[in-house]
Amino acid sequence: MKIPLERYKMPAWGSEKITACSSAEPFLMNSRAILIHRPKNVAIFDNANRPSHVAITNLCGATFTGDRKFTFLAEPPEGRIVCAACEGRAVMMGLPTSSEIAGRHVCIGKLKAVKVCCTD
Repeated sequence: MKIPLERYKMPAWGSEKITACSSAEPFLMNSRAILIHRPKNVAIFDNANRPSHVAITNLCGATFTGDRKFTFLAEPPEGRIVCAACEGRAVMMGLPTSSEIAGRHVCIGKLKAVKVCCTD
């Protein structure tokens, strides 16, 4: 089930050809991240001077760029955690919850920075 995406705001600079995606699967897995995110907008940049790449903004505000590290998913994998900020914004926008989309319970959570120096 694809969801509609917000329109990517085209920058005034650059000579790149930019294609904004109008819809995508509702979840995004980044091989270099821990949480599963919910995409807000997706753009494909095609520049003659370098390889094509994708720029993704998630509902929580996190942004990712790259060419091979992303997988769009119809539902989050078992045992993975969906970003709580993405989930909250999706619900506020009137989108279905992750659990409603998946048809099962989906864990929602966040990351927390923990200081490991200066413990005294």
